[in-house]
Amino acid sequence: MIRRGNAGLRACLGLGDERRLQAMQPHLWPLSPCGIARPFRRFRNRLVPLLLAFAFALFAAAADSPQVVHQIRVQPDQAPDCTSLKTIAESITRGCRNNDEKAVAIYNFMQLAHYHRQYPSEPGGLPVLKELHCYGWSLCGGLHAEQSALWRQLGWDWRFVGWDGHTTVEANYDGRWHYPDAFLKFYAWMPDGRGGWTIAGEDELNQNAQGLIRDAFVLDEGRRCVYRKTNPFAPNGTPPGWRTPSFLACGDTIDDVIAGLKTHRGRDHSAGWGGIEHADGDYSADVNLAPGCCLENRWDPIPGAWYWAGEQTAPAHTCAGHKDTRNDPGIGLVLEPYVNRQPARSYANGVLTFAPDFAGPGLLASFASADNAKAEGRTLVPAQPGKRASVVVSLASPYPLTRVRGEAPGAEVVEVSVDGGKTFQTVALADFSAAVQGRLAVLVRVTFSGALQALRIEALVQNNPGVLPYLSPGRNRVTVSVADPRALGDHQLVVTYAYQLGSRSKSLADLHAEGKEVANQRNAEWSDTVTCAQRVFRAGDLPATFEIDCPTPLGRQPVYPRMLFLRREVIAPGATPLPLPAGAMPARVGPGEELKALPNPFLVGTGE
Repeated sequence: MIRRGNAGLRACLGLGDERRLQAMQPHLWPLSPCGIARPFRRFRNRLVPLLLAFAFALFAAAADSPQVVHQIRVQPDQAPDCTSLKTIAESITRGCRNNDEKAVAIYNFMQLAHYHRQYPSEPGGLPVLKELHCYGWSLCGGLHAEQSALWRQLGWDWRFVGWDGHTTVEANYDGRWHYPDAFLKFYAWMPDGRGGWTIAGEDELNQNAQGLIRDAFVLDEGRRCVYRKTNPFAPNGTPPGWRTPSFLACGDTIDDVIAGLKTHRGRDHSAGWGGIEHADGDYSADVNLAPGCCLENRWDPIPGAWYWAGEQTAPAHTCAGHKDTRNDPGIGLVLEPYVNRQPARSYANGVLTFAPDFAGPGLLASFASADNAKAEGRTLVPAQPGKRASVVVSLASPYPLTRVRGEAPGAEVVEVSVDGGKTFQTVALADFSAAVQGRLAVLVRVTFSGALQALRIEALVQNNPGVLPYLSPGRNRVTVSVADPRALGDHQLVVTYAYQLGSRSKSLADLHAEGKEVANQRNAEWSDTVTCAQRVFRAGDLPATFEIDCPTPLGRQPVYPRMLFLRREVIAPGATPLPLPAGAMPARVGPGEELKALPNPFLVGTGE
């Protein structure tokens, strides 16, 4: 905690030792007229100056208290709201007309949010919400732990069912069990239930594998994906054939599914699987920033800047490249802008920056705590000369640290705590990645005897690009909110989106008619020019909603923009936000452009 209050009070009162301060304390608290009269009669001439000094000391301490802005949320209306499991389930199922459509929407979200790689794991278990934000890869049991966690938010029951070499999960809604497999990428319909169709359960599939699976699906040899026979990917097929969902896109076959079903056994209602747990535990996806802090989430990876405890190989989709993306008419279009950026789906990195304005007011409010430090000119110096001073930085976000470095001219010692300040170890500020890698929150203590001229810490973090709040073609309504706008004080919250617009020369129906993959950048291109949408908010502005338009040139077809970053920063009055990318253009709809949209990716496959 900040240790300036008593020292400031002693200085204002002109008291030279603790005994005189303690002697005064019993007479300081009874401030009612009756309480003041007798004890302070002898000190009447000193009373007002004492009280003013006391109030000034308290005000000074409060003004320099940490001023963290909690729960900063930036949410486009068309992207999943991944703040919590509840907001995920609610946002991706909006527009669904029944429970089967909700099951398909959650299944589709699981494809967007994940790729195949061995389970990430953490001692004591890994919360589903943390896996979604920090990792984004798993195998069957882990994916189905997450899928069932979202079902749970809808009030559905669930059960894990074991196969030889595979863990599945079923949902119970509308009085029966249903089997959508987010790992194999498969579900089957049966011609009964409400509306005439419902997703089949494993028992029904096992009892009628011939009719519900073998006679209902066909392998597309060219794409190596499976389609429903009543809704195949057929050139010149019935519109809108481009929205035909693909199944078993990662190499599994119809025979594999039928053989696996024959081995299904056991029923388990666990709240998680394989160390991936429904409960959030102590994890929160909240973004909390103090003045001088900036969190920038990015959609692209930085080579080598990944975290996966105990592993030596970077996480990446283990199946054949982007095959599952290229053939998916829903989430494949969301991911299409990144197909040529890397060999397969993988992690991405963000940047957490602490760089307070040393020339701005309220500098000490940026720090978690300070000892014997005061702002003087454009520096921090010891309040009591000859005695060491220190400031403590809270470096925290919902994402694990991967690489951390900093600079602090004038610093003598830099220490890091990974246990909330109980213990500290000395580190080299130029690179202390090894001491903090994988942590969500650490404290950095900087000690100085002279003038600390500046302080900047830059940390790479690992975020799952599949759950970041992307923009969509057309008009995006973006909501910005914080837990308590008053926490901003006189500071400002700056929100910046950076992206590259694109378009396609042919419609998706044309691609389908030509037999082309719908999400493989066919006849599509993205501009090299970066577009930025930036808004600055004061406390009185929040919550707020603003619009970002992602236009399409006249005569061309819409594609999702290639997202670069979403940046949130809290800056001091008069301070300048971080610079925009070189040559960035403002978001607008120009001459010869129009707003065109694409269908909701989470509803693809619900029209049976």
